[in-house]
Amino acid sequence: MSKEDEVLLEISDRIATITLNAPGRMNTISGVMLDLLSKKLLEADRNPEVRCIVLTGAGRAFCAGLDLGSQAGKTESLGVLDDTGANVAEFNIREAPPIVLHGLDTPVICALNGGAAGYGLDIALGCDIRIAADTAKMAPGFAKRGILPESGGTWLLPRMVGYARAAEIAFTGRTLMADECLAMGLVNKVVVSSSCYQENDACSRN
Repeated sequence: MSKEDEVLLEISDRIATITLNAPGRMNTISGVMLDLLSKKLLEADRNPEVRCIVLTGAGRAFCAGLDLGSQAGKTESLGVLDDTGANVAEFNIREAPPIVLHGLDTPVICALNGGAAGYGLDIALGCDIRIAADTAKMAPGFAKRGILPESGGTWLLPRMVGYARAAEIAFTGRTLMADECLAMGLVNKVVVSSSCYQENDACSRN
């Protein structure tokens, strides 16, 4: 599989489905995927035929966070790396998917097919609606790795669940199961995993 295939975009019936497609590493985000995901989101948003965007993952995880091995030592900008680990381009953090999501005019629905951890969790929280499979999990993870949650979660979480609960989630880094996420308001609906984004009234085909 080429690097270009790690983020897929399909458009059908006015619905753009964007799939994180690196299931072998649980869709952890490399520099190439950061670049591709932002470009695919913008491409779908600018398409006048697209009425909504569905963002999901291939395999058993939605996104297990950043691919920390490929991003070691990167701070202000994230390197877009080739297969040898060499920089082929620079990716500005201001163009990262969690930030791009907030600037889209098209509604974005996260079909949370599996675990969302760290950076992957913040991407999910940046979507307008979240439909979770009953096997899905949310795990902040930042505290356990001793890193700063810089990708939008510290802004989004308190507005979704209140400061005290957001602080508990962020500070403990504990994993939240789908039903608990629903009770907290972190997801809009929990469905059987095989129908994770098929039961979504917001993506009307009319």
